[in-house]
Amino acid sequence: MNGNSNVLTWAAPFVGLVVAMSGAAGCHQPEQWCYTGPRVYLIEGKCQEQSDALTAIAHELHCQEINAKVYTPDNWLKIVVDIDAKPDEEVILVGHGHGAFLATQVVRHYAQCHKMKHIDAVFTIDAYNKDWPHNAHQRGDDDPHASPMPIPIGHNAIKVRNYVQQDLDSVQRGSDLVSTRASNIAEEHPYYWYDDYWDRREVTGQHLAHDLTDLGVTHETIDNDDRLVQRIVRLCRKAALSPYHYTPPEHHVDVAPKAVPIPMPTGPRKTTALRPAA
Repeated sequence: MNGNSNVLTWAAPFVGLVVAMSGAAGCHQPEQWCYTGPRVYLIEGKCQEQSDALTAIAHELHCQEINAKVYTPDNWLKIVVDIDAKPDEEVILVGHGHGAFLATQVVRHYAQCHKMKHIDAVFTIDAYNKDWPHNAHQRGDDDPHASPMPIPIGHNAIKVRNYVQQDLDSVQRGSDLVSTRASNIAEEHPYYWYDDYWDRREVTGQHLAHDLTDLGVTHETIDNDDRLVQRIVRLCRKAALSPYHYTPPEHHVDVAPKAVPIPMPTGPRKTTALRPAA
């Protein structure tokens, strides 16, 4: 066996690894939706956060002919891939727990000047970043009755509703959202918004939080109050109202056009020559 063969034999496993990694990086494909109009992306929380109600919300929206799909924290980047494929479509984001924090990251991505896109609506329930870089007190782990530090929400989000709770039985509370509109970071690049997490420079924007303590909602699950679930459904339904929503599905750009029927071939027509008049 020559030296070249030895090199190829040694490098083969690494070539396969590189090919596999390349395939994984580009494996996300745009979604295939059933209806025209806005798209509702729902992001679940981490394993300890029971987000089953998001599936119920998606089902009810489907029954009302509204596009909706549930994502896990591990595949939330598929949302960005889908939006990039059809950037003119209206977007509605719903998130619970850590999934709510990831919803703010989708908004932040499209706050960049070269990718500027308005997000029609963002509805979050107890937004929480599980990878908070600060100490336990600042991320809310030191005292279960203390809220973590606020999370910036991009000024490109048209409507934002952030639901929080301070239930004594809850082991975790969500963060306030703070709008970057007219704030001290409004002119900064969105990637620099999170410098505040390290130097503790407070964001001076408007804080957004709607307290649901009286409903008995806890951070661990949103299934413990059906009114909250129905409220999210109604908000999504209202945000999804669009003159394009009721376009028949066959007019959707992602639906292949119907085949044009091909006429059957016909032979030459038989004609009878006219006799000249006598």
